[in-house]
Amino acid sequence: MSQKVRIDGVKHAGASVFLGVDHCGNPCWTRNPERIMVWLCDGWRTRFNQRREQRQHNVPIKDENGEIVDWIKEPLGGPDVSELLSDREARLQCSWMAAVPSSILATSNRLEDTEWSAGLKRKKTAGGRVPGFKSRHRGLGFVSWYHPGGDSYNALFQRTGRKSGVVVITGMNPKRWVKPGEKSHWRIIIHVRVSQPIRPYTSIHVDWTHRTLVFVNMPLPLPRTGNSEVGIDRGCVHTLASSDGTFMDMPKPSKVELKRLKYLQRKMARQDRVNEARGGRTAKFASKRRQRTLDEFNVLQGRIVRRRNDWIEKTTTRLARENGFVAMEDLDVQAMTRRPKPKPDPAKPGQYLHNGARAKAGLNRSILSNNWSRLMKRLDDKMDANGGNLVIVPAAYTSQTCHQCGHIAKENRDSQAAFKCVKCGYEANADVNAAMNILGRALAKTGGGTA
Repeated sequence: MSQKVRIDGVKHAGASVFLGVDHCGNPCWTRNPERIMVWLCDGWRTRFNQRREQRQHNVPIKDENGEIVDWIKEPLGGPDVSELLSDREARLQCSWMAAVPSSILATSNRLEDTEWSAGLKRKKTAGGRVPGFKSRHRGLGFVSWYHPGGDSYNALFQRTGRKSGVVVITGMNPKRWVKPGEKSHWRIIIHVRVSQPIRPYTSIHVDWTHRTLVFVNMPLPLPRTGNSEVGIDRGCVHTLASSDGTFMDMPKPSKVELKRLKYLQRKMARQDRVNEARGGRTAKFASKRRQRTLDEFNVLQGRIVRRRNDWIEKTTTRLARENGFVAMEDLDVQAMTRRPKPKPDPAKPGQYLHNGARAKAGLNRSILSNNWSRLMKRLDDKMDANGGNLVIVPAAYTSQTCHQCGHIAKENRDSQAAFKCVKCGYEANADVNAAMNILGRALAKTGGGTA
């Protein structure tokens, strides 16, 4: 969430700001707030582009006839791009960035990572090109972390009137570039016009071209409608099973969608074989028909992913609103979905023993399609936002333990869904019994009850 306000003006206070060394080797300082804002925008954009030029992209290799014969990976900035410098090294190499606050330079890496990931997702699902560099002609701006406390505070908002306030950013000139007779610290004060109270925020985005400023707010707490305790078991047949007997199933692709996806995959494989037979391994990248097939596949796959993510957000929001205490088991999804290594057959050289790899591949697809890790991450974020408590407990033997008497035996599981204790005869749904065991362990761990 964010709040956008209008910039009314800027002021400078403190020491003159060091802007670098001119062509004659003379240091340059300024107290002009407009010039300082442009300098901050240029420093942030430069660090953003330095990070971006390290990104790899595919470059075609052409023969004498202009036909593509191969593809190689090359940095966006060209083959001669050096390694990415740290902020400190960048300041030493470029003296004009020596006084740019670290809270501004540090945000460029985070924003570049986010934009690159989003750009590649768009390219996958809707086509398009690899994200490029930020141009000075398209707009000036920068981002600064909110850092309160002490003398080195940055992006600190202070209200000055009913509809006005200021955002203060502090910087410091290096010792060797302090103007004679002045101190090293300086401040830039941005006057803004506000129409409502500013909620707690993490950073500010300054758009100097359009003279606007955006506060990136902390997530608002979800209004709690209940304060109950629940244990949740994650599974493949039922995505979530709660200790109160409720099952929550993630929407799966329809048979029509799965059939269409399989058809498009096979069609693309045929096109790849034909293109490779005609023009080599890289010819498929130049095929327009293959690209149309890939675009249709990505559109359909994107629709399935968005439907799944929408269910995750709504389900975790409801759980966070209705419960003040949620317990889940600690599952190592990466280890659970690791495929077994093939073992050679000693009786038949060159062949391998059947180790259930095909069945394991199907189980892995089922586990990954339920997005267990994303479910826990989003629930953790929302429980933290509204003051709830998410407790993670060990997953060992939760599905084989009788919740009634505590007896642990593999024979307690009659089937995937049925649980019957061989000692006391207790019967229940296997997933619900596991969820009750998870809740009991969490209450014992936190001192909120007994197992």
